[in-house]
Amino acid sequence: MKTFWFWHLEKSILDMKSTKKIIYPKARQIWFVKLGINIGFEANGKTDFTRPVLVLAKIGSLYWVVPLTSRLKLNSFHHRLESISFKNIEHSLVMLSQARVVDVKRFQECIGGISKSEFFIIQKKMKKFYFPSF
Repeated sequence: MKTFWFWHLEKSILDMKSTKKIIYPKARQIWFVKLGINIGFEANGKTDFTRPVLVLAKIGSLYWVVPLTSRLKLNSFHHRLESISFKNIEHSLVMLSQARVVDVKRFQECIGGISKSEFFIIQKKMKKFYFPSF
């Protein structure tokens, strides 16, 4: 059973969050972000509604991010990260099909980053995935 009501309360608290503590996520960084509870096959936050994401770009006052997963799936919807590792997790994958825009209030903690060369590979895959005619 999904805890939509708990997420709604958490989201209300996030919305009231003060912006006095200014943070500036940058492309290539990995952050824990409050993604919450979503429907269907959309990526959810896990513990405390939080999930690691790769920051792709800053868009005005919003950020374009891609959630990470530790479930090994080798297909065109995922990219296995070679230049980062977490605690006791052997592998992390970027879920290319789950890219989304989030407000800076959702960002919790920077936990790492990836290399420029790997970021370039992900950018190419994202462009091919989302804009195949370009």
